[in-house]
Amino acid sequence: MNIRAISRNVGVALLFVAAFMLASAVVAAINGLDSSFYPLLLSGILTFCCGIFPLVFVSRKQAEINTKEGVVIILLSWVLACLFGMIPYALWGGEFTLANAWFESVSGITTSGATILTDIESLPKGLLFWRSSSHYIGGLGVVLFMVMILPSIGSVRLKMSRMEVSDVTKPGFNYKTDEFKKVVLSVYIGLTIITTVLYIIAGMDVFDAVNHAMSTVATGGFSTKNASIGAFGSRWIEVIAIVFMILSSLHFGMMYLLVARGNLALFRHPVTKFYLLSIILSGLAISSYLFFSHTYTDLGDALMDGFFNVASLATSTGFAVCDTSVWPMFCILILMYLSIQCGCSGSTSAGMKVDRVWILFKAIRIQLQRTIHPNAVIQVKYGNNDIVDKELITSVSLFAALYIFIAFVCSVIYAGFGMDMTDSISASVAMIGNIGPAFGSFGALENYAALSALCKLVMTVEMIIGRLGLFSVLSIFLLFRKGV
Repeated sequence: MNIRAISRNVGVALLFVAAFMLASAVVAAINGLDSSFYPLLLSGILTFCCGIFPLVFVSRKQAEINTKEGVVIILLSWVLACLFGMIPYALWGGEFTLANAWFESVSGITTSGATILTDIESLPKGLLFWRSSSHYIGGLGVVLFMVMILPSIGSVRLKMSRMEVSDVTKPGFNYKTDEFKKVVLSVYIGLTIITTVLYIIAGMDVFDAVNHAMSTVATGGFSTKNASIGAFGSRWIEVIAIVFMILSSLHFGMMYLLVARGNLALFRHPVTKFYLLSIILSGLAISSYLFFSHTYTDLGDALMDGFFNVASLATSTGFAVCDTSVWPMFCILILMYLSIQCGCSGSTSAGMKVDRVWILFKAIRIQLQRTIHPNAVIQVKYGNNDIVDKELITSVSLFAALYIFIAFVCSVIYAGFGMDMTDSISASVAMIGNIGPAFGSFGALENYAALSALCKLVMTVEMIIGRLGLFSVLSIFLLFRKGV
């Protein structure tokens, strides 16, 4: 294992974390040197020193890496980003014990959006900006930030990038490395700027607009308000959030083709159609049930709240406008399914990914057809009539089985901590899917403050596993088992 190469590339990732910490310190300085200025400044300097150290003492030639080392770099980049990301919280104090600071940092970097805070609005603006910045770092991926200036050359950069965005994205990410950087940055930054401007036009002040834009595009869910998006009481803001949560959960590669080249492949793609249809049908089903069950007396409110929460959970964002925990079980079960499915591969959305769900449904249909016609040759076509090979179908099936198994095991562990069935299952689905809010005691307007430190630790592990991808994390254990 090339330790020098690993340390240099992880160091680059830490430099990006340090840059956002120092930017947050600037925000604190602008707001009258609020109480978060020195914690952020010290944290930024410490993170910068740790990040720059291996870059100074390890040359570029020594930093060539192979795929196995790339996997280690991915895991270390995320874990160390979370470790350094907790320092500003721990130094600031307040509700942030070490366990709480770690939980908040992991939740931010993994774009989960779960929080231990009982009063978000009591935080100084510098720390609020850091919370949103942690989403922005995690949304694009620490490793994708690092790939942009990774000193080694060749195909390894692209291999590492594809570990981040998943195997099922390849039909839409057939770019060279430099093009890949351009695609990701253009879409990510472009969506952020547009969302910020629209939030300001809709009535948010600049600070709230920037913070919520970062959370929206990163599909994270951290807000500057205790009541999340609902605090603004604006249907226009909610509509903007719905639109850009969904856009941020679509395939970045095909979105770039749409804007830059007028290519309509995004809307012709079967996965996109399946995803958007699932949002529309779920929104209509939930809104109708809310209205006809007399949970809501106004049809307009039922439609807005129904579609907002469908978009929020289907994209793995986790913004809130109301308490969904009190909704009928019919609505909760649909939302829980969407929390498992989530958005498209090649986006900032987490969860199992709708691409895999679509392939699973296709594979099931083919298996049923083969039962009736055992000699028939039937294939799954993906995108522009690309044939999905059997190896990918097997990989997706194994991923789905492992995803559900880990979610089940974690729900059993949470039940062991005294949670009831709704709390334990929904919390497990929310953690592994990087959703944040769950149902029951951990609803959209609640928090995780009351849990024990050990329970919070288990949840953070589940968040990291969900964000990095099950196979990427498990491959680390195989590497160490083999002594690589």
